[in-house]
Amino acid sequence: MAVDQLRISNKIAFIREQVTSIANLLAKNSKESILSDPWLIKGIKYALQTSIEAMIDIAYHLSAHKFNHAPTEARDAFRVLADGGIISHKDLVIYGSMIGFRNRIVHGYQEVSADRVYEIAKNELGDFDKYIRQVSVFLRGK
Repeated sequence: MAVDQLRISNKIAFIREQVTSIANLLAKNSKESILSDPWLIKGIKYALQTSIEAMIDIAYHLSAHKFNHAPTEARDAFRVLADGGIISHKDLVIYGSMIGFRNRIVHGYQEVSADRVYEIAKNELGDFDKYIRQVSVFLRGK
């Protein structure tokens, strides 16, 4: 099966848009103002969640269409990408943590503190860029 580069490019564009929005929000607001506004925290959570879901969608698509493997779950799809050389094996821990964070948001919303959401937004947005770079290198080589 052929990899749908347009589909992947659209997912990448979505992730970039979300990450840029979060970065702009952080640049314009103090930590205290963000943490005291439940709607800002909800917005950041949603942007992180949907960005991680877009990463997962890319991983599922590449796993199925490049490696002819139907993943059993998101971490399995990322493992296939690592085994196939699209992402590095050392980054599986990072991406696995991102999947876990997304799962906590979706399945146990109250379990993710506002402080943790802020810290992820402040310190870990680069993980999205790393994933995009890795996938983009693969797409350029196709």
